[in-house]
Amino acid sequence: MDVREPLSAAIRALKANKMRSALTTLGIIIGVAAVIVVVSLVQGLKTSVLKQVERAGSQTIFIRPVFPMDMPFAEYTKIKNKDMTLDEMRRLARSVPQITQVTPLFFNGTEVKAEGRSANVNLIMTDETYLELNSIALVGGRNFVPSDLRLGNKVAIIGPRVIEKLGLKGNPLGKIISTPTLSLEIIGVLEEQGAQLGNDPDQNILIPLTTGMAQLTEAQRRQLFFQARVDPRLSADDGAELVEESLRRIKGLRGTEPSGFKVFSPKQITGIISGITGTITAVAGGMVSIALLVGGIGIMNIMLVSVTERTREIGVRKAVGAKRHDIMLQFLIEAAFLCIMGGAIGVGLGFVLGAAIGKALLGTMGAVPLWALVSALAVPAAIGLIFGLYPAAKASKLDPIEALRYE
Repeated sequence: MDVREPLSAAIRALKANKMRSALTTLGIIIGVAAVIVVVSLVQGLKTSVLKQVERAGSQTIFIRPVFPMDMPFAEYTKIKNKDMTLDEMRRLARSVPQITQVTPLFFNGTEVKAEGRSANVNLIMTDETYLELNSIALVGGRNFVPSDLRLGNKVAIIGPRVIEKLGLKGNPLGKIISTPTLSLEIIGVLEEQGAQLGNDPDQNILIPLTTGMAQLTEAQRRQLFFQARVDPRLSADDGAELVEESLRRIKGLRGTEPSGFKVFSPKQITGIISGITGTITAVAGGMVSIALLVGGIGIMNIMLVSVTERTREIGVRKAVGAKRHDIMLQFLIEAAFLCIMGGAIGVGLGFVLGAAIGKALLGTMGAVPLWALVSALAVPAAIGLIFGLYPAAKASKLDPIEALRYE
């Protein structure tokens, strides 16, 4: 079948109605761009979170209390001991020689003030092992020392965004910043790490755990998080199992009695993150694909209008020898061309928007996988063929005599 003549006729028809053709592709452009942006952001989020896990190292495991979201609420209420205390972590470190380091953590959002300005920050209560365990460097000042923890000194190590938000001029070391309950002397400045979706580590403020614990309620003091580094001769997965068994013994749990804590190895965290981002991609992709469906319906509508407007042209073409399949092919090509053109523009627009939004939220643009690019072009082409089929079939069935009489 020679497609050159139907292709040429289709292109001439589209050029004759440039504005209508452009508006017709708008739904496809928006749908494809939305898919590319969503996939880009989800992949960027995944990469960003995994980088944080990698910074902690392959031998680092994470321990936290259970949350209601971890299980059905009825099961959650049956757990008797949901505490995670500093004393339990000390006992764990003593009972498991394969643990080489334990770092306590408590996270809290708060407001800080300095020199007449204020900022909302992430307050992390921890000890002197936090920076080493998470491979974070200082660009100025010093880390906590044992006396800071022993005496509960009111000192802080701050991120570069905190300096920026508070408008601190010159060397920030030695300056005082205030929370609603504490006045803290700046003793160190963290290296820049870059923003992530929903989290900006450059807005972190670290204070000694003992300093922060005095400001917490009794319930909060029993809900600590921990990071533990295991001996490199032991895999992180084996270390996680060992820690879980030891903690159950320390808490006096027996048999199948549910644990009030969760232990994660980097491999488990990576699997969880991949599962979550995969689900987000599928759900968000399905939602934004509705725009592609709407775009396809719009194309079918415009092609039906086009068939009506060009009834006499179709009659002339049939009268001079055009076959039914020639007419059908011409209209299918028009519909597919509109969708492919919209898909190509949508891909370009999606990359631009994805880069801009990713830079603002994540500090980087996530790599768009090949399947997303192929789908962004193949799906619109398929939509063009599917939704262009009915108008094309209607045009090809027109009786040439009746078409020539059409006014």
